[in-house]
Amino acid sequence: MSLDHVLLGLLSESPASGYDLARALDSGLEPLWRAEISQIYPTLARLKRTGLVRVKVLAPARGPRRHVYRVTAAGRRELRRWVGSPAPAPRSRDEGLARLAFLDSLTLEERRRAILQYDRIVAEEIRRLKSGGPLPHFRREVRRVAVERLEATRRALRILLASAGTPPMLPPEPGEKKK
Repeated sequence: MSLDHVLLGLLSESPASGYDLARALDSGLEPLWRAEISQIYPTLARLKRTGLVRVKVLAPARGPRRHVYRVTAAGRRELRRWVGSPAPAPRSRDEGLARLAFLDSLTLEERRRAILQYDRIVAEEIRRLKSGGPLPHFRREVRRVAVERLEATRRALRILLASAGTPPMLPPEPGEKKK
């Protein structure tokens, strides 16, 4: 997924500053997409250079200038092209699940503790997402899908917890027959 396109999507709904976009990402697209403010401003500058957004500088009576970005017609066309093109297969970088892949390196009690700890983290993320404010229709539905994925992770964690006591499957020693 491209931060460029995510920002174009948010700007197609309403003009916004980089700070506004960061808040919109946090409240409306997390956990599907995350970006730091340090990524957002360079991306906005690139979108401006390529003519996909325009910027208007507002100088309030007090405080710093505010840069408000607005999507251009070319930006809308690019957003429509991106949204309408086939998406790649889902990929996930879940550090929690990656850690669980190596549970065999822990003792039985450490395995159980790691699984339960990750389960608490996932449960808290589910609560956070469910308590989020109102969103436009499709973002609301995508948030629901994200919650369902996390709930599936919790179901898998219960299965892992039940099997945490089984000894790891070690490869046979050289010369030993497989059982």
